[in-house]
Amino acid sequence: MKAFPSLLLGPWSEVQVFDLIQYLVDGLAVGSVYALIALGYSMVFGVLQLVNFAHGELFMVGAYFVMYAISLGLPWPMALFLGMVFVGLFAVIMERLCYKPLRGAGKLAPLITAVGLSLLLQNLVQAVLGPNPQSYPVQLPEGKISNFLSSIRKSPDEIVLPQLPDGLFDWENLVIRHRDLLIFGVAVGVTFALELFLRKTRPGRGIRALALQPNAARLVGVPFDFTISLTFFIGAALAVVAGLLQGMADNQVTPYMGITSGLKAFAAAVLGGIGVIPGALVGGLVLGIAERLLVGYDLSTYKDGAAFFILILVLLLRPQGLLGKARMVKV
Repeated sequence: MKAFPSLLLGPWSEVQVFDLIQYLVDGLAVGSVYALIALGYSMVFGVLQLVNFAHGELFMVGAYFVMYAISLGLPWPMALFLGMVFVGLFAVIMERLCYKPLRGAGKLAPLITAVGLSLLLQNLVQAVLGPNPQSYPVQLPEGKISNFLSSIRKSPDEIVLPQLPDGLFDWENLVIRHRDLLIFGVAVGVTFALELFLRKTRPGRGIRALALQPNAARLVGVPFDFTISLTFFIGAALAVVAGLLQGMADNQVTPYMGITSGLKAFAAAVLGGIGVIPGALVGGLVLGIAERLLVGYDLSTYKDGAAFFILILVLLLRPQGLLGKARMVKV
């Protein structure tokens, strides 16, 4: 086991600085996928106060849809676009058929319905496509930047830093993969674009108004049903983006990927402040880094439970989440 305790107790000379930095870098990519899924949780909860536990299965269905579309010969950007439209419309239909009739039934009935939908979708995909993992037809680029601040390009896929004095920050062991940069960049870009959409466009302002004051929003003409459908559509479409990135990064998809990643993404949304768009990104990155640290220090047995341990700890100390109090606008 690597000397994780020495990070807190031992002298700096014993600290595995480069291993630590490497785990932080790797955790950003893992957390970025959680963040993309968490955006959908935050949007739906912000408008309906509903925890859509079926959202993780939309992530899984999207990954499968794009995989088969690519297998049929479509370029992956076209496959992604079609997947976003298909899964987005599926989410809208799901909301109209399963959630809309329960809007006045309290919070428990929609919650149980969401859990039931999650199990139904998971078992349906398993029955139709089989329980075994399936290989993804495309992968993210495998090139890497061996060191962060580079000045010498050795090959098209690898950049190496010169040695720094005293060896304390010898970046020789630090690897930043192109695919990790891509996943992180997509998560940050999507979060920024979504926040811009919610603030600068008429439909986006309608979503925010409905999240803040539903009754007042109706009185001023915000189309209630359309806005809710749009919220479900956007959240599901972003889950498809996460599904594609996860499938390309892992080179496989399974019917069970939605339940695991979906629960962690929900934890990320609550951790960052559910209903707060940047909070989903922050929560996802925190959980991704924590998970990667545990794996790196030979504590992978606890990595799945770590997300919920951190969630419980934060909720005890700050129930509104990390960014919940700082932002009055919830969506």
